[in-house]
Amino acid sequence: MWAARNELTDRDFAIKFLHSKLADNKDALNRFFLEARACGQIKHPAVVDVYDMGQAEDGSAYLVMELLEGEGFDQRLGRAGVFRPADAAAWIAFIARGLEEAHVRGLVHRDLKPANIFFALDDRGDVIPKVLDFGVSKATGINNAEFAKTSTGAVLGSPAYMSPEQARGDTDVDSRSDVWSLGIILYESLTGKPPFDAPNYNALMLAIITKAHRPVCEVAPGVPVELSQVIDQALAKDRKDRVGTARELADRLESVAAKLTDSPLQLYGTRVLTMAGGASTIPRTTQNSWADGQLSASQRRSPTAMLAAGLVAATLLVGGAVAFLRLRPPLVAVAGRSAVALRESVARLHGELDRARSEAALVQRAKDAQPLETAIEPSELPPARTVVTAPSVSAKPTAAGRVAAPRDPRGGGPVTSPGF
Repeated sequence: MWAARNELTDRDFAIKFLHSKLADNKDALNRFFLEARACGQIKHPAVVDVYDMGQAEDGSAYLVMELLEGEGFDQRLGRAGVFRPADAAAWIAFIARGLEEAHVRGLVHRDLKPANIFFALDDRGDVIPKVLDFGVSKATGINNAEFAKTSTGAVLGSPAYMSPEQARGDTDVDSRSDVWSLGIILYESLTGKPPFDAPNYNALMLAIITKAHRPVCEVAPGVPVELSQVIDQALAKDRKDRVGTARELADRLESVAAKLTDSPLQLYGTRVLTMAGGASTIPRTTQNSWADGQLSASQRRSPTAMLAAGLVAATLLVGGAVAFLRLRPPLVAVAGRSAVALRESVARLHGELDRARSEAALVQRAKDAQPLETAIEPSELPPARTVVTAPSVSAKPTAAGRVAAPRDPRGGGPVTSPGF
């Protein structure tokens, strides 16, 4: 495997070469190019992308693939020992989603194992499990039995992860064989060892075909029973009793992972594993307590403490909201009272204005009705005459020397007569 850069696009790629010793082997060459054709049909982030294939001038066969950074599933498992149930279920579920895309196109991988799964780091530092090496895949829609065995008759695939039908050498291997292999990988991820082991190849094949595996919950008591039951069904000897499809396996594992993490599991387009040590290293997620199947006291208390804290916070929030609503005056009533007060103030102003206008009118009318008294200067008086008036009426000079006009004793205006 080589790393290369396209100088025109300034993009990095991986170039996989077929070993020179196998270049003249027709079966090996066909299987090598079969990987390119198989991966080219699958578009899923859980499957490695293959962009091109060909042969160099010296006859060397090559594949142009996406360049991945990270570490193999087998390397991580060897370093960690075992994985936490929630992590293992989530990773295998994501891989099963990618295999489902292959299965619906009639492709069966047939060589699933930890070494063919890669924990790749993307540009954001997220970990994406990717399936590698479809070189021994089989197109179930056509007769590809010639690819099931090598020229010497040896069955292709990794012995410890073979399904019983593969171990028997059956030619009608279908997608349920990949489901079996995922069950083996998940079993090993949780217990640190595969369910079937033997000193030689033949004994291992016999054990896979005939012997029952020991349930995961017995080997690692810390693994949830529900997850152990999913693995048991994935490892059913008779494929009719096995989990039917990779999609069904993914659904069940995602359901288990969601219960273990108390949150919905979203694998596509989101973080599968948060990185803590940068792109160059993948941190260990397995805790030593899982190796012996026991949780520490702090681990047992953490979910309960978080749940209790959440309930207390929610109670305080609801109580505070209710108290605030009770103490706060109703907005509608306040607005209504404000409108009424405004209308009353306007009415009072109009009333006071009307009264002021009425008083002004009365004053004006009083002024208009008041009699006018005209002062007459002595020089303007006519010559003195004898004036005949009523006996009780007399004209007297005023203090200012003016003569006031005689008035009617009955209270009327000035006395007038035809002779005056």
